[in-house]
Amino acid sequence: MFFNPAHSFAMKAAIITLIIFSAIGFYTFRGYLKSLKISVKKLILIYGISFTVLFSGFALIWQRQVENYANVSTMTNIFISLSVVVFLAFFFSTIFFFTDDLIRFLRWIIISIKKKRFANYTLRSKASGIVGLSFNTILLTLFMYGTLIGFTNYKAHKIQLNHENVPAAFNGFKIVQISDMHLGTFGSIKQVEKGLKLVEEQQADLIVITGDMVNNISTEATPYVDALKKLTAPHGKFAILGNHDYAHYAGDFTKLEMQTDTDNLREIIKQMGFQILENEHEIIRLINDSIIIAGVENWGIAPFPQYGDLDKALNGVHKNSFVVLLSHDPSHWEEQIINFPVNIELTLSGHTHGMQFGIETNNFKWSPVQYRYEKWTGMYQNGNKYLYVNRGFGGIGFPGRVGIRPEITVIELLKSN
Repeated sequence: MFFNPAHSFAMKAAIITLIIFSAIGFYTFRGYLKSLKISVKKLILIYGISFTVLFSGFALIWQRQVENYANVSTMTNIFISLSVVVFLAFFFSTIFFFTDDLIRFLRWIIISIKKKRFANYTLRSKASGIVGLSFNTILLTLFMYGTLIGFTNYKAHKIQLNHENVPAAFNGFKIVQISDMHLGTFGSIKQVEKGLKLVEEQQADLIVITGDMVNNISTEATPYVDALKKLTAPHGKFAILGNHDYAHYAGDFTKLEMQTDTDNLREIIKQMGFQILENEHEIIRLINDSIIIAGVENWGIAPFPQYGDLDKALNGVHKNSFVVLLSHDPSHWEEQIINFPVNIELTLSGHTHGMQFGIETNNFKWSPVQYRYEKWTGMYQNGNKYLYVNRGFGGIGFPGRVGIRPEITVIELLKSN
């Protein structure tokens, strides 16, 4: 069934949102009509197409939520991206026209006061319409690029971690990190295989996945079992669960159904050849040396679940051991990990995706997500403890990436003097 009563709250929210944007659409319609002198017929046609795309995009997003991302196609993702562009176009056009209206209104008040009579109200500026259309054209170009190319434009970020605690035998040991695959968002297995090929090319000693294998439910991962099973690493493949892996976002699931679905995802991950670390650790041995690879369940600042247990995960670990910890949410690092009694030299996280949108160059990084997470991408240091935040392999919501490329992290451990 397309509309499920269990999703009534979400349906009401969607209807209210569409009503609001219908009002915004009428406002911007008048704005373009007055500023650019476009004929009413042409503008009605343009807005008719825009609203069709917007409403259809909402319907597809709704359907994906109800069906838990089943049978997602590339064309569906493209259509949803177009609806996001239309949504943003209305939003920013409203800002441009409102700013122009505010300036004209203030100018009218000032002139009226000076002349001590009501002045003539100035016409809407043509510039506001041109700026609005130009900005929306740029948005369309960026978001279509982000969907068609950016979403699978994988990049291997190669990091050398020099640390005095790295055991001699592990000098040059290579850990490859994948995070936030969100397999339910991809339109084809080939899109995922493209990224996994880059993983294989790194010739990792150890491969880890730091959570969010799926969006809503476990079956999203089923088509990708064989592809992930092919990944090889001589010292093992390990994974942890992220906030999306507990079926918390599966709509009308009961607690029992959520638990059953999470257990099913655990089995799927095991079929992929990964060992799941849930508040536990393993010892990785090489010649006469060893390191600890530990993993915790999701731990995040509310409203995200706090299932992670460092005491349990590192129980019995010697204080002088070199520890690599997998923890999905980077906020865990500052909240608990830094001050934990056992020295955790390296923490690997994900979760933020770099918001799948931003600007990143060699010398400059910016994304809206930095206003929510201080540690949002790359390497961070506190004394002799390090945190690396992966930009994510896949994505959720918007099926694309603009400015923040999907990432494969390659960390080489180096023994420093």
